Amino acid sequence: MAAATQSLLNARVRVVLRRHFREMPIDIMRGIVTDVTTAGIIISGRHFQEVRDSVSGEYEERPLTKHTKVYFIPYSSMKYIDVIMPQSREEDLADKVELNPVLETPIKEYTFAPISGRKAR
Repeated sequence: MAAATQSLLNARVRVVLRRHFREMPIDIMRGIVTDVTTAGIIISGRHFQEVRDSVSGEYEERPLTKHTKVYFIPYSSMKYIDVIMPQSREEDLADKVELNPVLETPIKEYTFAPISGRKAR
């Protein structure tokens, strides 16, 4: 596994994160791998969420911020990693996705909250 993860160094990647409930949004990290550790990877990139377009009904990835940041992603949080090869169809798609406008209202994680005004029994 060490050789496989070391080959990710300096690669452009798309990391799809695990979700624990169907109601949770699909979170995706896109960027360049800057370091590989035994616990996870560090990327310089942006955080995206997959949302449904209200007009077309299609799903699309939208960034949550305009600016690139550095993220540590533990292996246990990853569902899978796509390596984006230069001059590929995936690179063209990634370039288009990264130009999408920032998502105005990100979908929050599915959480349980007490209902106000009710007493516990």
